[in-house]
Amino acid sequence: MADWRLKIDLSDFWHKYPDEITLQEVSKKLIFVLGNLKKIVAKRFPDYLDELESIIDDFQPFVEDETMHVDDFDYVLSNLYDWADTHLDDKSFGGKKLCWIDTFGKSYY
Repeated sequence: MADWRLKIDLSDFWHKYPDEITLQEVSKKLIFVLGNLKKIVAKRFPDYLDELESIIDDFQPFVEDETMHVDDFDYVLSNLYDWADTHLDDKSFGGKKLCWIDTFGKSYY
């Protein structure tokens, strides 16, 4: 199992789309959570900060434009998952990875 160096918890809103919140609201919450994570990344993993900032910027159009499509959102989300899954050592399985993205919360464990 991977040794995740950071963790972000999206479980309080992740599964509410589309029944309870809109794609715009999900994007706004993601920007907020990732913005808070940015401070930690800047201190502990500065080499990965620029990519995180770019991903945050890529979520912004979904907040501002209600016509943005979920397929485009999925593309940006895939970039976030790829960033989070970055290996921080030479191990091909397990090892240190950048960030666990929790979408289920403790109630599912």
